[in-house]
Amino acid sequence: MSINRKIFDTNALKIKQMRAQKLGYVDFIHRFAINFSSEILSDIKRTFSDSVIIGNNPSLWATGLGFKDAVLIDESDNLNIGKKKFDLAIHALSLHRCNDPVGQLIQVRQALKPDGLMLAFFLGGETLRELRKSFEAAEINKENGISPRVFPMIEIKNAGNLLVRAGFSLSVADKTDLNVSYKSPVDLIYDLRRMGETSILVDRRRSFLRRSTFNEFVENYFSSYRILNGKEIRATFQLLCITGWAPANNQQQPLKPGSAKQHFSKVLKTYKL
Repeated sequence: MSINRKIFDTNALKIKQMRAQKLGYVDFIHRFAINFSSEILSDIKRTFSDSVIIGNNPSLWATGLGFKDAVLIDESDNLNIGKKKFDLAIHALSLHRCNDPVGQLIQVRQALKPDGLMLAFFLGGETLRELRKSFEAAEINKENGISPRVFPMIEIKNAGNLLVRAGFSLSVADKTDLNVSYKSPVDLIYDLRRMGETSILVDRRRSFLRRSTFNEFVENYFSSYRILNGKEIRATFQLLCITGWAPANNQQQPLKPGSAKQHFSKVLKTYKL
């Protein structure tokens, strides 16, 4: 699948993920999402026999979910996973940095058998809002402008639409916030490096950050986002989950427009006070 205008630098992603492994990979967001995935799957009364996991650390997910025979696919713009092979696909925390998220989901839907299930977990638009606002205020004050420090992420209001555009049925979008405390914003930045989640924007700023801007960023963060004990700051990671099914003839279908047997105004009269 060709992409005319890339937002994310995939080469930079590989370099930063390799650095994260050398620094000591931080995986608490993955483990949080794996638990979330287990809860969803436990509520679905179905046994899946042919599963695929897509992401930058699919083996961690396979172990956490107990999917010993799952096919593991590294994240990429072109997945090359074939068609109608799987009854379950899990997109594991990498959709937020796909250059073409709809195209990525279409590839996943095509890889599913009819009535196959897809769960996609990714970081949402409210992720690191504290860091973003603290940097913006510092740069406006010190440099008379702002540069992208956190790459744009998908908002919950748009998440479900991705599934519709990709051709999934019975789509659902959900969100949950993971609030983490740190001793300082510097500790948060170190963790982001160990996650491999620092900026990979093609148009990212390449010059070094001014010390005065950085110092003000730290001060802004402490002044605005201390937690109750006053000694730590908070950081928000918003986790989005979108669920969709590959279309099948035996699925429940919405009623066609105009097929209702009773006008809605008559139903409303029943509940008139």
